Amino acid sequence: MKTIKVTKLQKQVLEALADRMYAEAGFSDTTFNDLREATGLTKSTLTGVIVSLQNADYMYTDEEYVTSDDDIIMYLDGVMFGLVPNWVEECKNSPGAFPLVQLEVK
Repeated sequence: MKTIKVTKLQKQVLEALADRMYAEAGFSDTTFNDLREATGLTKSTLTGVIVSLQNADYMYTDEEYVTSDDDIIMYLDGVMFGLVPNWVEECKNSPGAFPLVQLEVK
């Protein structure tokens, strides 16, 4: 297991996003608005947290699906795939396998 240190808000957002990953590795249909509802964060606070997570290569958005700011799809990126146990299991024998991840507040 790999431990990654993040801020309290980053942990809150990453865990909320990971909790919504139910399909094959890499798939997401979770929107910005879904994360707002899950975390209770304001639009401006959540936007700031997402920008910091994107800068750390922990998550990204898919602009292809934009219909409004609230409908942008959110994805886990890179090492953060390890937050989703079924993804770790699904990919354990592939060349792109990744370890299970635990988040710790800095």
